[in-house]
Amino acid sequence: MEVAKVPLVLLSLISYVVALIILVNLVYASDNTIAIQTKGSSTAISIDQSGTSNTTTVWCGLSGGTYATHSCSNATMTIDQHGTSNTARAYSQLTNHNDNVYTINQNGNSNNGYIDLDDDDNIASITQTGNSNTGIIYMRGDDNVYTITQTGNSFYAKMYAFGDDSAWAITQSGTGNHNGYIKSCSNCNNNDATITQSGSGAKDGDIEFRNNPSDNNTVNLTQSGDGLHVGNILVKQGSYTVNATQTGATNKNYTVTLDCTTSCNKTVTVNQFD
Repeated sequence: MEVAKVPLVLLSLISYVVALIILVNLVYASDNTIAIQTKGSSTAISIDQSGTSNTTTVWCGLSGGTYATHSCSNATMTIDQHGTSNTARAYSQLTNHNDNVYTINQNGNSNNGYIDLDDDDNIASITQTGNSNTGIIYMRGDDNVYTITQTGNSFYAKMYAFGDDSAWAITQSGTGNHNGYIKSCSNCNNNDATITQSGSGAKDGDIEFRNNPSDNNTVNLTQSGDGLHVGNILVKQGSYTVNATQTGATNKNYTVTLDCTTSCNKTVTVNQFD
């Protein structure tokens, strides 16, 4: 019986694909640097880095160094980093970038995560556990959900949020300084902006809807534990529900600024407890 032979070209292609999967999903070394450009729909990317430096950059919708009119939709991207430095960046910009899920998980020491997403119905999350944690999300569009969760020692989280019908949340717990900021825009309606800070160390929470008008937004800022608590909330023209709570610290400071040039439809609740 004659045995079918697999063409050499096919064997080479299979070997290349297997090698690529190994390189992307299992990177164990010292520098560990990955850069990926992709476009189109239904792309799935999974990256796992263990080592020391660990740097990953992913561009979805990029081709030939430019976004132009390239789309990126229904994409799933997960970056897991375990080690020391840990830097992860994910970009998906311009139009036709919908229904994407971007996830960065960092467990190590420095931990720097950055996500930049455009368009609607996207989910972005950064989870950092370890020592020095910096998470930044920049998103434009409607019906989006984005979260930054930090546990460990030092925390810095910032969101630039533009759009309607979205949920934005920063959660920080542990020791060291807690710094959380959410900045929003004009004509950003029906959104929920939340910062929760707990543990020991100084806490600084800042939520701003900087321009007007914006309607039906909810702002939640909660701080608990030891250390100085500082909260700053700025809402301008439009309708808002503001909830601010500080518990457990000796020094508690809240500044709530309501800028009502022509209309002021706001409900504000501030609680401070020992």
